[in-house]
Amino acid sequence: MELQKTGLPGLDKLLNGGIPKGWTCIVSGEPGAGKTCLSVGFLVEGIKKFNEPGIFVSFNEAKKELYMTQESFGYNLNELEKEDKFLFLDFSYGRALGQGQFALQQKKFDLPALTKALKDAINKIDAKRLVIDPLTIISLLFDNEREIRYNFLRFFDIIRRFGVTTIAIVEKGVNSYSVEEFLASGIIRLYNERSGAKRQRGIEVVKMRGVNHKRGVFPLSITGKGVVISPDVEMPS
Repeated sequence: MELQKTGLPGLDKLLNGGIPKGWTCIVSGEPGAGKTCLSVGFLVEGIKKFNEPGIFVSFNEAKKELYMTQESFGYNLNELEKEDKFLFLDFSYGRALGQGQFALQQKKFDLPALTKALKDAINKIDAKRLVIDPLTIISLLFDNEREIRYNFLRFFDIIRRFGVTTIAIVEKGVNSYSVEEFLASGIIRLYNERSGAKRQRGIEVVKMRGVNHKRGVFPLSITGKGVVISPDVEMPS
């Protein structure tokens, strides 16, 4: 099995080398845990260290917002975009309206439309990496768990055939698992737990099929130089 290094040294050490090439890995966790920053780091480090162009698909955050926030972490997405190494696909009209309503219903959008947009974008820059933020929103296109499961299996298979390694963000609490997580090849869970008056971020590789990864929860911090993971310092339970 060929492993693709994430480019984040601490994460690659936890993964014992990287993510299986072409697979979809879920990054899940509560708000503020660092899901988006970790995923952007996966794209940026892939470009800088391995010359692997990447695509960020956003259903939540507009392009201007993402570029501004990630620049404060040392990720200059404007620069990479100008080099045709990074592409942002903006589906950010998909915002929750409350009371069970969702803005996604106001525009024509379906899975075939998304996969076509992805295929065109991948071909445009010869992308090798993909981030979807959040994958959770796609489940709102379907009426029941059976449809969700079937269509996610199809979607994961399609993007694997596109030849990209994918990180898909899932918005979940710390004590539950989603359909997407059960279907994906890997799960990386992020934590943002309160300890006294402060919060401590952590990271855990819950599963990665075919990979003998490290087990446990390890410290994660977000700095002006991106995500820093300490794979040799396990957090107390």
